[in-house]
Amino acid sequence: MEGENTVPRLLSLPAELVQSVLQFLDPTCLADVALTCRFLRNHALSDSLWQQHVNRQIPHSLTSAAPLPSFRDLYITHHPYWFLCRNRIWFSDGEPNGKLLLARYDPRRGCIEAYAIVAEPGIRKFEHWEHDEDVSVHTFNPKVQLDLNSPVLKLDPGNPRRAHDYGPQHDDDPGSHALPSLSREIMMDCSANPGLYTSFMLSRDLPEVAIGPGTRVWPPMHIPALSRTRNASTRAFQALSHRPSTLDEVSQNTFRLRKWVEFSGRRHSSSIMALGAASRIDTALRFGGFAPTIMNAGGHAMTVRMGEEVSTYATLPPSCYIPTKDKPWQGIWCGDYSGHGCEFLLLLQPNKGEERPLPDGMDHMLEWLATGRYRRDSNGSESSDSSYASAQENQESDPEASSFQVPTSASSAITDEQDVYRGRIEAVKLTGDPNVPRGEYTFIAPDISDGGLVRIADEAAFRGARVVRSAGHIAGVGFAHDEYMPSQLILISPDCLAQHWIEFGHISYYRRVDLDSLGQI
Repeated sequence: MEGENTVPRLLSLPAELVQSVLQFLDPTCLADVALTCRFLRNHALSDSLWQQHVNRQIPHSLTSAAPLPSFRDLYITHHPYWFLCRNRIWFSDGEPNGKLLLARYDPRRGCIEAYAIVAEPGIRKFEHWEHDEDVSVHTFNPKVQLDLNSPVLKLDPGNPRRAHDYGPQHDDDPGSHALPSLSREIMMDCSANPGLYTSFMLSRDLPEVAIGPGTRVWPPMHIPALSRTRNASTRAFQALSHRPSTLDEVSQNTFRLRKWVEFSGRRHSSSIMALGAASRIDTALRFGGFAPTIMNAGGHAMTVRMGEEVSTYATLPPSCYIPTKDKPWQGIWCGDYSGHGCEFLLLLQPNKGEERPLPDGMDHMLEWLATGRYRRDSNGSESSDSSYASAQENQESDPEASSFQVPTSASSAITDEQDVYRGRIEAVKLTGDPNVPRGEYTFIAPDISDGGLVRIADEAAFRGARVVRSAGHIAGVGFAHDEYMPSQLILISPDCLAQHWIEFGHISYYRRVDLDSLGQI
């Protein structure tokens, strides 16, 4: 019939136009196009097309695919794991400390890796506060860096993607026929110590309709997220319901790591084996504190596995940690927590009308936050006889009773940048300590405008800084008896804050983390 041999218009286009059309396709569609005919296959295999797809996943563009032979090989090697370095920042639900990671692609070795962000507090000095000699100021200049001793996550180009014991092991397993590897765990070479193992597993998002008040999810609801996943499982996330079976089900914002200790040995005699196993069990219990499991016993060998734990990791939308002109304090910060060392925080400045309700534990703080007066007796109930704040602080926070005058220079600065001082600042722990764990608020300043203003500092240490009322979160070991106490947030600069813990009589610092410097290879 006439027209049966007509060449499709796409195939008759000049080569450069075909390339222009194909550059709008995502990698999966590009792979499908390569299966249609030899002409389109040649175009779809063009390395310039695959180079752009690789460079979209990483902050710094590559000009070479080495050590991989081509950008197509590079992209396919790490598919569908590119979201790890595309999102960069990851934080875990490990109790109580958690962990903060920076993920990246290393072009020298062709691997995707993630290292823990750590901080050293440096030399601490204690100085008396000029404004109140009874308060000590703790200096803080942390050295923030990546712990390059061993990666927390590493996907090697030479990794055979060997499946872990958990998950379907055959292509005909239910739900795994499309892409069976998606539901399997990947063994990773992350530790130089023999007997320590880590596996990586993809996760799937939990639909919003399935999240209720009591649903345990990561990240917590008060931390911004594009999606969330479960972080509680009675079977240590072995069930297929926690794993994706198709590409559409792969979460781009969460993943999990499984870690454990495993010991293998030969059985020479029952008495020797019993002694050796006891020694290994004792060692592993000290490492993980979990009961041992016999994984494999047969012939003359036995494997003892113990200390297993699964951590769920989530990322943060850049819009919540990249500062803007209107939100100069939002970002990732490092804070000084004295005996607990350095901890990392996420500072949020929610839009007006989008603030979450204040935590229930702050109900008794409302008067303090509104007027600067705080009354509570020794049993924790409200009282008219006591206050954590000094008479001077109460006087300064009461416009009708205060004779304090704002310095002219500071007043001018405030006037010029008045739009910056509005709304609230929330600080959430990305890493925690035995008292207040990761994922919990560490302080909240509900109103940094004139409504929450205490004074403009005129002492040398903080001259010109705005001081606003805030609520600091404290607790006993194990997050027992947590409560909020009166505090004052000192807005020194967009890169430096200080917190006056009134009851404790000390001031500690928080400093912004320079994420770009950490990402350099």
